[in-house]
Amino acid sequence: LALKILTEYASERIRKHQILSVFRTYMAPQVVDELSRQNNYRIELGGRSCDIAVLFVDIRGFTSLSEGMTAEEVVDILNHYLGNVTNAIFKNGGTLDKFIGDAVMAIYNAPIDIDDYCDKAVQTAFDIIESMQAVNRELKEIHGREIACGVGVHCGKAVVGNIGCQYRMDYTAIGDTVNIAERLESLAKGGEILISGEVYEQVREHYQAEPIGEQSLKGRQDKVEVYRMLF
Repeated sequence: LALKILTEYASERIRKHQILSVFRTYMAPQVVDELSRQNNYRIELGGRSCDIAVLFVDIRGFTSLSEGMTAEEVVDILNHYLGNVTNAIFKNGGTLDKFIGDAVMAIYNAPIDIDDYCDKAVQTAFDIIESMQAVNRELKEIHGREIACGVGVHCGKAVVGNIGCQYRMDYTAIGDTVNIAERLESLAKGGEILISGEVYEQVREHYQAEPIGEQSLKGRQDKVEVYRMLF
C-alpha cells in the first residue's frame, strides 16, 4: 500500500510539473505561480462563462511589407515583434491566448481573477506600442525596415476554458466579446489603440481617450462605441 501511494504521488508530481511547464508558454509567470499554489492544474475539456478583457494586436500591411524579403528575414522580424508583445502581455498579468500569423490574442482575468483587468489590458497595449520604437531601431539596422501595429481591446462575458478534443485542446476564450476585440483591432491604424465604450468606462479614471463615435464592425448589425487612446 505504501509503495502504491508513493508511486501515485510521484506520478502526480510529474504530471503537475509537465502541465505547469505547458502553462508557462502562454501564461504570465505570476499566473502560473498562483495556479501552482492553488494546486489548480488539472486540464479538462470544457469552459466557464466569466468577465474578461480581450486584446488583439496585428502588424499593419505585413503581407506587402514581407514582399521581396527572404523567409529568414520575415521570421526574424516576426520573432522580434512577437517577443516584445509577449513580454508586454506577461508583464501585465495577461494570458497569451494564441498567435494567428502576425496577430496576437491575449485575455485578462482568466484563468484566475485579477484586479483592474481592463486597466492591465490597456496598459499592455501602451507597452506594445512603445516597445515598437526599440524593435524598429533594431529592425532598421538589421533589415532596413520598420513595422507598425494596431491594437484593439474590448471587455465582457466570454466562455473560457480548454476547447478541443482529447488529442488536442487549447486554453482559449470564445464569444462575441472576442469577436468585437478583433474587429476593433482591424480598425486601428499603425500605432493606434482602439477600445470599446465598455472598456473606456472601466479605465477612464486612469487613461485618456477621445471618442470617435459609433462604428460599424464587420459581421455585426449593431454599431459599437469606439474610443482612441491618447498617449
